[in-house]
Amino acid sequence: MRSIENMLGLWASGLRSSEALVEWAGVAIARTDEFRQELFDLVTYGPEQCLKWAQHDFPPRPTPMSYLQQFCVRAIETGLDSTASALAFASWAARFCMGEDLSEPAVSFGYQIDHLLFDCEDEEAALAFVRSELPAMLPRCRAVAVPFLDDEA
Repeated sequence: MRSIENMLGLWASGLRSSEALVEWAGVAIARTDEFRQELFDLVTYGPEQCLKWAQHDFPPRPTPMSYLQQFCVRAIETGLDSTASALAFASWAARFCMGEDLSEPAVSFGYQIDHLLFDCEDEEAALAFVRSELPAMLPRCRAVAVPFLDDEA
């Protein structure tokens, strides 16, 4: 089972809705014999309320996700056949790669998308680039995303 902290990290990064997090906590409760108050709190109050509490009342805190981790989760979940999904991913990658280390292929990818989307104003070229280059990156993305996506309900 994924950690509560990683699930909260997905939520804090906008990769999971509050409803999805509550549903995950409910499934996690049903899957284990171990009592975890934090899971019951998430199901009962939701992440917004739980994270307003003092840390001694609700100890888990979101795992901060790097650009690479978010890129990988988003890449795995992007429907390349869907123009809207592929463009949403491209737009996110282009906006959030700025200032990251260019030696990282995911960052270089984001800069290429930024050039196509914003410098050239060519959505079709950006879509073609995402659809042609992203599939080769997915094996690494799956490995990087394991702590956040393994055993997902």
